[in-house]
Amino acid sequence: MKPSIVFLTALLLKLTVALHAEDGGLAWIVQYESKSPPASPWKSIGQANAKLEGGALHLSDDSKDDMGAFEAEWTGDLDGKEIIVEARVKLVSMVGHRDSPTATWPQRDGAPICIQVSDGKHEEGILLTPAQDKHPEAAKGYVRTLTDRFAQADTRDAFHTYRLIIRGEDMAVELDGKRIIEGRDAFWRPATSPRKFIRFGSTSKPFTGEAKWEFVRLGLRPAVSAAVEKSPLKITVSEPWPLNVDKKNTESRPYLYDMGQGLLLTSNPQGSDALLEPYIVRRSTDAGKTWQAVPGTEQNSDSPQELVRLADGRILGPSRWTRLQPDGTLRGKTSLLDAKAENLTMHDSTITLPAEFMPAKTGEVLLFERHIWAEKDGSITAVAWSRTNQRDAERRFVVTRQTHLLRSADLGKTWTHLAHVGLGGEPAVVRLSDSEWLAVTRPDAHMSNLLQHRSFDGGKTWKFERTLEEGSVMPDLVLMSNGVLACSYGRPVSNLMFSLDGGRTWRDHRIISDRANFNYTAIREISPGRLLYMHDGQIPGTLARINSLYIEVEKVKP
Repeated sequence: MKPSIVFLTALLLKLTVALHAEDGGLAWIVQYESKSPPASPWKSIGQANAKLEGGALHLSDDSKDDMGAFEAEWTGDLDGKEIIVEARVKLVSMVGHRDSPTATWPQRDGAPICIQVSDGKHEEGILLTPAQDKHPEAAKGYVRTLTDRFAQADTRDAFHTYRLIIRGEDMAVELDGKRIIEGRDAFWRPATSPRKFIRFGSTSKPFTGEAKWEFVRLGLRPAVSAAVEKSPLKITVSEPWPLNVDKKNTESRPYLYDMGQGLLLTSNPQGSDALLEPYIVRRSTDAGKTWQAVPGTEQNSDSPQELVRLADGRILGPSRWTRLQPDGTLRGKTSLLDAKAENLTMHDSTITLPAEFMPAKTGEVLLFERHIWAEKDGSITAVAWSRTNQRDAERRFVVTRQTHLLRSADLGKTWTHLAHVGLGGEPAVVRLSDSEWLAVTRPDAHMSNLLQHRSFDGGKTWKFERTLEEGSVMPDLVLMSNGVLACSYGRPVSNLMFSLDGGRTWRDHRIISDRANFNYTAIREISPGRLLYMHDGQIPGTLARINSLYIEVEKVKP
């Protein structure tokens, strides 16, 4: 036997012994093995197209108006116990939203290849997606929770064993014995019924997919993970209210700004997610309960997106959109509003970037987004991101997103490049101190993990810190007056999480809304301990997609 084979065999034996030791006392309650078709206690849900093939259950969902899954109920005392769910499966194919394998809203549409489990109080699970062959930046598939956690994995190269370890409101995920999702608070979603169940297969009507399943099982074992600590945060979420508008509309993707002096501003697009779509700015003087349009900003693609109050009381805001000129220069607009945000003027802006980030062709663009600061020396620092096309090793075009800091010393007439933050767009940047800054970005156009970057020299230089397990779009960051760092993010639901150590660890995750739309979110602390949270997602019976609510965040003794 070759030394490499001996080493691998010993390693696998060591891993197996470790896993068996950890599983002491594990009792399987319900299980399926692909020696025969699923039978009692398993029941078919929808039109399950299942056949035994090559020692596995080939389960297909080729219908766009029915599901195809199997479910079994279970019972058991959970006191001091952990739920263990295992499945060995190989993904074959999947088609999701807009014929994309990567875009799925499980809470709205279900998932074609998933495992779902309920303990009668909470329910969650995982879904598998394949690589999206037409998009090199999505070169791998994903193992995802049904809510907000992501891990890249090749889900269709071979059979893999997926394990869920559920204790309380935590749900870790392992792939072939390796922890890929820590899953703090990942088993938080309230159950739809008091039944305890496990499902596998397709829970989606509009999406299709097929996979091969060797086994699926659920059991209980004495808890081996650390006891779930009591949170030092008390979080209270109010009832939501819709944006006050006179007629039904499709406005979405809100951004939120606190100008002080009791004035809040919000900016959001009035289009259908396209380049140069129009934006609108609204103002509120009653803590976000009602909003009034700022004259001159309605249906205007040059309306400001970022907004900041200047030392003289006026409000400045660059437009989100910039335009590449025939001579190769990059132009935009900067708005100036009076102290009450009632009157607006605009002037032209010129933006310069290093050549490697400068848009040079149709489809490439620079966008101002989210965070902006008025500096003590009178200059303005703004966050922006570039989207350019590059060729990969196989000479295919890959869309690359990069986040930047820009600086203006002349009220936005010219913007120059201050720093390159790192990979990703849709950035959120927060100043934890004068020297330490944190950024969270979205790496690509797919549902995937958010990226985290950090600076220790006041934003001059940045280092990539880590890939978060949380995802997927439009993060926002607020350092609250009580020292708690809050981060909102969205899609497929609208979420919120907190950190007590400057983003080094994230905790107390919450699903704020599971209404599906773009699921863009925005937060601001409008009084000590109170966040105003805005997101898009239609409330039935209302005219607007954009909704708001208050979130009280209080530190308590653990």
